[in-house]
Amino acid sequence: MEKSPLDKKFIAERITKLRMEHSISEYQLSLDLGFSKGYIQAISSGNILPSLGSLYKICEYFEITPEQFFSGKNSDSKLLKDLFNAIREMTIEEQYTLYHFLKGGKIPDLKSRKDL
Repeated sequence: MEKSPLDKKFIAERITKLRMEHSISEYQLSLDLGFSKGYIQAISSGNILPSLGSLYKICEYFEITPEQFFSGKNSDSKLLKDLFNAIREMTIEEQYTLYHFLKGGKIPDLKSRKDL
Protein backbone atom coordinates (compact mmCIF):
# COMPACT_ATOMS: atom_id res chain seq x y z
CA MET A 1 0.00 0.00 0.00
CA GLU A 2 1.44 3.38 -1.04
CA LYS A 3 1.89 6.01 1.64
CA SER A 4 -0.04 9.24 1.42
CA PRO A 5 2.09 12.40 1.42
CA LEU A 6 -0.07 13.67 4.29
CA ASP A 7 0.64 10.58 6.35
CA LYS A 8 2.69 11.37 9.48
CA LYS A 9 4.87 8.34 8.79
CA PHE A 10 5.65 9.52 5.23
CA ILE A 11 6.67 12.98 6.44
CA ALA A 12 8.69 11.56 9.34
CA GLU A 13 10.55 9.14 7.05
CA ARG A 14 11.17 11.83 4.43
CA ILE A 15 12.69 14.24 6.94
CA THR A 16 14.77 11.43 8.44
CA LYS A 17 16.06 10.48 4.98
CA LEU A 18 17.00 14.08 4.21
CA ARG A 19 18.74 14.43 7.57
CA MET A 20 20.72 11.25 7.05
CA GLU A 21 21.77 12.29 3.55
CA HIS A 22 23.09 15.55 5.01
CA SER A 23 24.53 13.95 8.18
CA ILE A 24 22.58 16.19 10.54
CA SER A 25 20.92 15.25 13.81
CA GLU A 26 17.31 15.94 14.75
CA TYR A 27 18.57 18.25 17.48
CA GLN A 28 20.85 20.23 15.15
CA LEU A 29 18.17 20.58 12.48
CA SER A 30 15.73 21.89 15.10
CA LEU A 31 18.27 24.45 16.29
CA ASP A 32 19.34 25.49 12.78
CA LEU A 33 15.71 26.16 11.87
CA GLY A 34 14.95 28.05 15.08
CA PHE A 35 12.59 25.42 16.49
CA SER A 36 12.56 24.00 19.99
CA LYS A 37 15.25 21.35 20.46
CA GLY A 38 12.76 18.46 20.30
CA TYR A 39 10.62 19.70 17.39
CA ILE A 40 12.17 17.57 14.62
CA GLN A 41 12.30 14.58 16.96
CA ALA A 42 8.55 14.96 17.58
CA ILE A 43 7.92 14.98 13.81
CA SER A 44 10.28 12.04 13.24
CA SER A 45 8.57 9.98 15.91
CA GLY A 46 5.19 10.65 14.31
CA ASN A 47 3.81 12.60 17.25
CA ILE A 48 3.12 15.77 15.27
CA LEU A 49 2.93 17.07 11.71
CA PRO A 50 4.92 20.19 10.83
CA SER A 51 2.97 23.32 10.04
CA LEU A 52 3.02 24.49 6.43
CA GLY A 53 5.44 27.26 7.40
CA SER A 54 7.72 24.78 9.15
CA LEU A 55 7.62 22.46 6.16
CA TYR A 56 8.71 25.33 3.89
CA LYS A 57 11.61 26.08 6.27
CA ILE A 58 12.65 22.43 6.18
CA CYS A 59 12.52 22.43 2.36
CA GLU A 60 14.56 25.62 2.16
CA TYR A 61 17.11 24.18 4.56
CA PHE A 62 17.65 21.13 2.35
CA GLU A 63 17.42 23.27 -0.82
CA ILE A 64 14.45 21.39 -2.24
CA THR A 65 10.99 22.45 -3.30
CA PRO A 66 7.87 21.17 -1.56
CA GLU A 67 7.22 19.17 -4.75
CA GLN A 68 10.61 17.49 -4.39
CA PHE A 69 9.89 16.83 -0.72
CA PHE A 70 6.65 14.99 -1.50
CA SER A 71 7.90 13.26 -4.64
CA GLY A 72 10.98 11.97 -2.85
CA LYS A 73 13.32 13.53 -5.41
CA ASN A 74 16.09 15.70 -4.06
CA SER A 75 17.53 18.78 -5.61
CA ASP A 76 20.51 18.70 -7.91
CA SER A 77 23.89 18.10 -6.31
CA LYS A 78 26.11 21.06 -5.46
CA LEU A 79 28.44 20.03 -8.27
CA LEU A 80 25.59 20.07 -10.78
CA LYS A 81 24.41 23.48 -9.53
CA ASP A 82 27.97 24.82 -9.88
CA LEU A 83 28.16 23.42 -13.42
CA PHE A 84 24.84 25.05 -14.36
CA ASN A 85 26.10 28.39 -13.04
CA ALA A 86 29.38 28.07 -14.94
CA ILE A 87 27.54 27.22 -18.16
CA ARG A 88 25.20 30.19 -17.73
CA GLU A 89 28.27 32.46 -17.63
CA MET A 90 29.61 31.07 -20.93
CA THR A 91 28.98 32.62 -24.30
CA ILE A 92 26.62 30.72 -26.60
CA GLU A 93 29.61 29.61 -28.65
CA GLU A 94 31.34 28.22 -25.56
CA GLN A 95 28.13 26.41 -24.56
CA TYR A 96 27.84 24.93 -28.03
CA THR A 97 31.45 23.74 -27.97
CA LEU A 98 31.01 22.20 -24.51
CA TYR A 99 27.81 20.45 -25.59
CA HIS A 100 29.53 18.78 -28.55
CA PHE A 101 32.57 17.93 -26.46
CA LEU A 102 30.37 16.17 -23.89
CA LYS A 103 28.51 14.33 -26.63
CA GLY A 104 31.84 13.09 -27.98
CA GLY A 105 31.17 14.39 -31.44
CA LYS A 106 33.08 16.53 -33.84
CA ILE A 107 32.47 20.21 -33.29
CA PRO A 108 30.90 21.70 -36.42
CA ASP A 109 32.04 25.04 -37.73
CA LEU A 110 30.29 27.65 -35.61
CA LYS A 111 30.08 30.13 -38.51
CA SER A 112 27.80 27.78 -40.41
CA ARG A 113 25.35 27.52 -37.49
CA LYS A 114 22.27 29.71 -37.84
CA ASP A 115 20.65 28.70 -34.54
CA LEU A 116 23.26 30.42 -32.34
